[in-house]
Parts: sequence; C-alpha cells; structure tokens
Amino acid sequence: MANVQVAVRVRPLSQRETKEGGRIIVEVDDKVAKIRNVKVDSRPESFGDTREKVVAFGFDYCYWSVNPEDPHYASQEAVFQDLGTEVLSGAAKGYNICLFAYGQTGTGKTYTMLGTPASVGLTPRICEGLFIREDDCALLPYSRSIKVSFLEIYNERVRDLLKQSNQNKSYTLRVRSTQRWGPTFK
Repeated sequence: MANVQVAVRVRPLSQRETKEGGRIIVEVDDKVAKIRNVKVDSRPESFGDTREKVVAFGFDYCYWSVNPEDPHYASQEAVFQDLGTEVLSGAAKGYNICLFAYGQTGTGKTYTMLGTPASVGLTPRICEGLFIREDDCALLPYSRSIKVSFLEIYNERVRDLLKQSNQNKSYTLRVRSTQRWGPTFK
C-alpha cells in the first residue's frame, strides 16, 4: 500500500458555469488529466503566444464524472471501489488512514465524500464497511477499536464536523502536538 495516493475527479459544469458560457477544458486519459489552455483570440499578437496548449498531469486515479451517459463515467461506486476499499483494507491491517478531499469551494468535495441519498459517497460507504468488518471479527479472541474524526479546514480554521455547533459560531479546534500522539485537534 502506497503512503499517499492522489486522485482527481472531473465534475459537470454547474448551472452558473453553464449560464456564463463555461466549458470543460479537462480531459481524462487513464491516469492522466490533460488541461487544454484554450486560445484567446482577443489578445493582441504581441502579447505572448496565443496558440492552444495542453498540459498533462499524472495521478494514481483519474475519474471522469461529467455525464452519466458517457461510457467512461465514474460513479460514486467506481470511486469507492478504488479509494474506499483501499481505506478499508488498510484499516483492517491496523493502519491509521486519512482520506483528504482538497479543492476550491464548489468543486465537488462534499458530493464525493458524502454524496446524496440516491448516490452515496465515500464516507458512508467506508463507515458501513468498517462496521461490517467489525461484525465479521466479533467472534475473534482480540479486541478492536475504531476511532473516526471528520474535520474541515477552511480559511485556516479546523472545524469538527461531528460536533454540533451554534448557528452563530462554528465549533473550531485548536491544533496541538504531543510526543506520544503527534498532531491532534482539541
């Protein structure tokens, strides 16, 4: 199991992006995401190169989740089969696991992590998998402990997503570090 794996998921355009004339400039080819820098005709010729450019980036996983009708469409289930089962496998072996969603607001992190009732995301599937495995191990002669935390880091503030917060003020955590436990949040 690799220490860190990186996945990218391309989502459909939002209604606002479609209304503003946006278009998808990312292509997915196996484990490579290609970004097409569209030629801008309004720039004067003397202002740099105006030819279209393609820049490619390699990842451990690339998911095309733009159109469910597309044969290459990556559903929540497909993402779970790659990423979620790896998390469950590592946890079953006793490893501490971290699943980290990163990106700008509106890029699909919450959808990928939580999903919707009709299209469940990674977090509920992983939780279900943890407890199914726990039930399978109930008769074994050793004990197991499962600890889960869900945190959001936004504007350099850490928020506990499992702790109820006041509507006026969210519950923020302070970052602490100890020799025994390393970085912790309290």
